[in-house]
Amino acid sequence: MKSHRYLILEKHLFWKIKNSDYKPKTSHFWFWPVFFLIIVMTWKLQASPLEAQNLKTGQQQWFKEAKFGLFIHWGVYSKIGREEWARELLRIPWTEYQKYARNFNPVNYNPREWVGLAKEAGVKYIVITSKHHDGFCLFDSAYTENDSLGARIKRDLLGELVQACREENLPIGFYYSIMDWYHPDYLPRRSWEKDRPAVGADFKRYVAYMKNQLRELVEKYQPVIMWFDGEWEHKNEDYDALEIGRMLRQLKPDILINDRLFNRAPGLGDFGTPENYVPATGWRNEEGSLRPWEVCMTLNFNGWGYNHYETEFRNAPQLIRQLIEIASKGGNFLLNIGPRPDGTIQPEFVERLKQIGAWLKVNGEAIYGCQPSIFEKLPFFGRCTTKENKLFIHVMGWPQDKKLLLPWLKNKVQKVYFLANKKKLNYFRKANDLVINLPEEPIDSVATVIVVEVEGHPQAEPFKIRPVKDGILELPIYLSEIKSQMGQRAYLDYFYRTTMLTNWQNVNDYPEWEFELDRGGTYELLACYAWQWGGKSTFLVEIDDRVVVRGESEPSPSIYFPATHSLGQVEIGPGKHLLRFKITSIANNNALKLEKVLLRKIKN
Repeated sequence: MKSHRYLILEKHLFWKIKNSDYKPKTSHFWFWPVFFLIIVMTWKLQASPLEAQNLKTGQQQWFKEAKFGLFIHWGVYSKIGREEWARELLRIPWTEYQKYARNFNPVNYNPREWVGLAKEAGVKYIVITSKHHDGFCLFDSAYTENDSLGARIKRDLLGELVQACREENLPIGFYYSIMDWYHPDYLPRRSWEKDRPAVGADFKRYVAYMKNQLRELVEKYQPVIMWFDGEWEHKNEDYDALEIGRMLRQLKPDILINDRLFNRAPGLGDFGTPENYVPATGWRNEEGSLRPWEVCMTLNFNGWGYNHYETEFRNAPQLIRQLIEIASKGGNFLLNIGPRPDGTIQPEFVERLKQIGAWLKVNGEAIYGCQPSIFEKLPFFGRCTTKENKLFIHVMGWPQDKKLLLPWLKNKVQKVYFLANKKKLNYFRKANDLVINLPEEPIDSVATVIVVEVEGHPQAEPFKIRPVKDGILELPIYLSEIKSQMGQRAYLDYFYRTTMLTNWQNVNDYPEWEFELDRGGTYELLACYAWQWGGKSTFLVEIDDRVVVRGESEPSPSIYFPATHSLGQVEIGPGKHLLRFKITSIANNNALKLEKVLLRKIKN
């Protein structure tokens, strides 16, 4: 997007050449070089953030290889203990909230301890809130008194963490909120605010303030990432998003900028930022190609900042498997914690971060620097990452027959072994598939990594779900894509040799299968799930966006052992189809544990 003055200059020059009788004289040897120099300078000065990105794609490499980052939401709101939106949620007046800001005093804050924990957890970079929506700055800012130097602590909290990171060679980036509930010129006000009239407020003055602070942050601390948020109340042009992107790149050409500076517009920004959910097929450009992306997700379930009343935390096995899934789809995992108001990190966070680090210490080669899976699907509960000529198979559900099948692997295999102890495994070819003989038990119940070394670059043919010989089409949960949006809670887990979808607490989470039928006909639809709680959840099944059945949960032998239930008959034609199993109401905070859906042919 070019500025008005440059467009006028270009149009004037072209018009003069095309429409006038002016012809450059040979004595005017300077004309054409100067003309084209102006055009080139115009393009360079007006290069969009995306164009600038394309000039420096190699500078994203460290980010794409890092895979695992630590997100830190910390600020005044931690004193209230009701997460980062506390002022909005509790409707705290501006003057009252500033009392919390003035008295912010994290006397036990030790940035070297934070960095030590991050290193032990195996993270490769940190992103911390330099300023959240409440407008309070963790750094020493020349443009506001609403910062950590103006608080009781009187320390540059951000600067101290930057120094600790540099001592350990750990890259650090800054979250910065475009929204600001403190600044007198930020608009709009909160809808419930009655004590802060907007008369005289000038949003352009706020944008100037924001630019000054961003320049200050980059020049003073040299972050590797600027991670924007809070953009949804305005359009890109309202806060000069493209100009800010250009300014940041001029200040630090290798800085990475997330897509939220640009209102998450497709193609802009260095990486996409799905929040609290994992995209089923990774983060894609409009034409379908994979682009750099990073899932930001809370370690707890309720809020990003410290929540004194939090009782729900993701467990370490779930988080490790989440990291594996994201890496297998080509993304990064930015795992968030919210430190306490005194500057310490609560034990639940510390424990889980150390457990992740222990797994990565053994298996990090299968995560860091890896490329996405070559398999569209795997016929077991597991994921694949790749690096050079190696396939890393992350087995999360141990096959009952002790046979691990890799479908349609095209390469010749050189050797197969466990990553943890390098013990070799026997294997054989069965038609187009590779079959690996497994021992009785896994090395790691969370995820055992098996390395398959092949000749050349790993390749596989697409895997298609089709009926077996007896006419039964099985749709196990591990062959589904879990569709979701912000607030994903459902995830796959392994219960006594059975993989099921569990923690199904959000009606927006659902599994989806794509399958093919050579012939159509009448099928009995069955669902295999575990359910033992009181009350009943309700659900529906869609085939090709058409609701074919509705039902409610029925009991099984226990919450860990599923039972198969007939849901009725459906007519399905030949060809490709899409089946979705959706929850419409949830009883007792967990809809059901789904193992698989089946289609049993009754007649042609």
